[in-house]
Amino acid sequence: FNADRFIAKLQGHEAVLRAFLGLWPGDLDVDVTSLDLAKFRDFVVNGTGSAVGEMHEQLARVYDLCRPEGQLHLVAACDAFPGYRPDPTGELHVEVLSLKVRTEHEEAFNLAYDRYNMEQAERFAEFRGKTAKPIDDPAAAAKRLHAALEVLFLDDKQSDNVIVRQYCEGERTNFIVYHEQRVKAELIFKGKKTKLKIAPEIFRPAQQDFISYNNATGRVEIETRYQKEEESIRKKFAACCLDDEEFFEKDQASACLDLTKIGGPTFAPRVDDGDSAALVGLRFRIHQQPRPSFIVRSKDVLRTLELYGLRGQLAISDIEWAAFKLTFRGDERGKRVELSGTNSVRFKRVTREDDVLRYLKKWEVLIA
Repeated sequence: FNADRFIAKLQGHEAVLRAFLGLWPGDLDVDVTSLDLAKFRDFVVNGTGSAVGEMHEQLARVYDLCRPEGQLHLVAACDAFPGYRPDPTGELHVEVLSLKVRTEHEEAFNLAYDRYNMEQAERFAEFRGKTAKPIDDPAAAAKRLHAALEVLFLDDKQSDNVIVRQYCEGERTNFIVYHEQRVKAELIFKGKKTKLKIAPEIFRPAQQDFISYNNATGRVEIETRYQKEEESIRKKFAACCLDDEEFFEKDQASACLDLTKIGGPTFAPRVDDGDSAALVGLRFRIHQQPRPSFIVRSKDVLRTLELYGLRGQLAISDIEWAAFKLTFRGDERGKRVELSGTNSVRFKRVTREDDVLRYLKKWEVLIA
């Protein structure tokens, strides 16, 4: 958190800052009416009051969205609430916009914050449900899931610090679980001769788990830190949101990837005109004694295997991991997609998520 840079962006918008601190009337030892940027900087360093920790925590959340992607989500979230236009001319710095929305419309801010965090998730495990069953009341389901996870985490981690939020986007209902131990954050000021580190009692969730359920297909994608938590959260989600704890526990529920397709003699990652794709990483184990294992990394793994006479070995191998590089028209940076096991799909979902999944299905690597 570069506090000096953040505060500098608020020049001329002191009223927004005063309104933000006004969220805690009587709980902050500061005169809001005469507050300017210099006084606010001093208050961040030396301020007191029963709500100082909470104020710092919210300030850190505001700062989390102070980047181009966060600004896009703030604008989109505000558009979801007719009549609320915090920046009708589109001229505000994202620092000012983020602080203004958090102050004026917490629901819109939370929606932007949740969407931004969901897009940062990239290590999803996918499971197929028994049928395509929609979640009837997502808000009520989120409350049930929250109650269930409070009990679960209290038993497992001796902590009931759990927040569950949800939002719907097209066919998907997304849930974000904020929980576990909370860690201290530092606000850093940099000067010409001094560098101050302010470590107030700020606590923020250290772990975020993500659940994305497709109402049209009955599939769920889950990202958790540990496999044990994945299974527990999956069952609690199924029980609380779909009224069936065993909804994702049927045989082959986790069989969502078929990496054997890569071993086919004619396999090629074909894409639309203007896009390009290549297999850039592969780990496979040949069905021969003493079960040799190979890891190949190349700009074109399939071509490399052909050159060394190994392409034919893929048909009699267990393919354990594969990485593709996808480049879309107009985006030279490309996107790396990693697949492993029967249901682990990893890639940054900030952009082109639908196109990536479409290609994986087209190649029959992701089971449609």
